[in-house]
Amino acid sequence: MPPHNNLRSDRRKNGRHVFAAAATLGLVFTGYGVFVPSADAQTVSGLSSKWGRACKMRVVEQFDVPNSDAVVNLGATEQKSIDEGNTSLADAQKYGLSFNWEVRGKKISGYCNVDGKGKITEFKQGL
Repeated sequence: MPPHNNLRSDRRKNGRHVFAAAATLGLVFTGYGVFVPSADAQTVSGLSSKWGRACKMRVVEQFDVPNSDAVVNLGATEQKSIDEGNTSLADAQKYGLSFNWEVRGKKISGYCNVDGKGKITEFKQGL
C-alpha cells in the first residue's frame, strides 16, 4: 500500500495559519482606530477639511465637473485667523466657516458658507 499523501492536509493547516494571522493583523489595525482620535472631530483644521469636502461636492454636483476640477480653499481671512490661533474649535462649531471655490479650466468661482454643524447655508457663484 502506498504511503498516504498529506499534502492537502498541510495546505489546509497553512491556510488556517495564514487566515489566523491576517485576522489578527486586521483586529490590531482596527483597534488603532479606537485609540487614535479623529482629526475631523478634534481640530479646526480637521473640521475645515471635512466641511470643505462638502462644498467641493456641491461644486462637482452643481457644475457637473470631475472632482479634480473643483478647487475649494478656506477663505483667506478664516485661514489667517486659524493660523494665528484666533479661531478655536468652539468658534468654528458655533459660527461655521467660509470657503472660496473655483472650477479649473472654466471662469466659474464663488463662495460657500457652512454652519457650525457642517451644513451648507450659502452657496454663491461670483464674488
